[in-house]
Amino acid sequence: MIERRITFTLDEEGLPAWKLNRLKTLAGFFRSVVVIHNISQLRMANAEQAMRMMSLGSMPGDLCQLMIEGSDAELACMVLTDFVSEHCHLICTGHRHISQREGTGRITLPFDYELSFLPPLSQLSVSTFKKADVLTEICRQCAPNQPNKANRLLEQIQARETISSTAMGNGVALPHILTPDVEVPTLVLATLEQPLDWGSKRGPVTSIVGLVLPAPPQREHLLAFSSFSKRLLEPDFCQLLTEDARPEVLRAVVLDSLSLPFR
Repeated sequence: MIERRITFTLDEEGLPAWKLNRLKTLAGFFRSVVVIHNISQLRMANAEQAMRMMSLGSMPGDLCQLMIEGSDAELACMVLTDFVSEHCHLICTGHRHISQREGTGRITLPFDYELSFLPPLSQLSVSTFKKADVLTEICRQCAPNQPNKANRLLEQIQARETISSTAMGNGVALPHILTPDVEVPTLVLATLEQPLDWGSKRGPVTSIVGLVLPAPPQREHLLAFSSFSKRLLEPDFCQLLTEDARPEVLRAVVLDSLSLPFR
C-alpha cells in the first residue's frame, strides 16, 4: 500500500460544511482511504463521513493532516493537495515541493524563540552511540561556535538527568533546563533511526526534544511549555513525533502544541 500525508492549518473559516462536503466528494473518487486528523484536537474521522468530520470540533488555526493510504494514494495526494492549497494553509505534502511562504502554516507564538534540528545521528556507530552523544550535540546546537557556553549547558542538562530520566514514554525524551545562559527559549529536535536507551523504565526513545528555557522564565514561556509537556502524555501526539521525521511536519506539530494556550 502507498501512504501519503498532507499537513496544513485551517484558515479563518475553519472547516465549514461546504468544505467538508467538497472533501468528502474528492475522497470518494479514489480507492484509497482518506482520514483527516485534527492534530490540535487529537481527533480523527474518515473523510467520506461528513458528519464524523463535523464532530472533530475544528477551529480556525487548527493543525490538521490528511492521511491517505491505498493503491492510488499518489494520485489522491495530488488532487487533495490542490484542494488544501486553495482552502487552507499548506505546510507539507508528499506530492510536491512546498515554498517557504506556504510552509509556515501561520502558527505563531507570543514570544521569540529558536527552533532547530540536529543533523542525522545515524552516522554514529550503534555500538558506541550513547545518550551523552545526543545531549552533547543538543548543547552545541543551542550555542553554535560557543564551546564554553555549550559546555556549561551540557553540565546543567547532565545534572538534570541525574535527578531523573527525562524519557516521557512512547519513544520521546524531553531533556530540559532553566538557565540564565540563554535569552530566549531554545528547542532542538532530533530523530533517531534506531531506538536509544535513555536510562528509563519507560523504554528507549527515537525522538528527542531538547528544551533550554531562560531563567527566570516569562509567564508565556511557562504556559506554552506546560502545554507541550502535557501533550507528551498523549500516545497519539507522541506518535506524530516518532513516525514522521520531515522537519516541516515536526516543526508544525511542536509549534501548534506550544500555541494552544494563546488561542
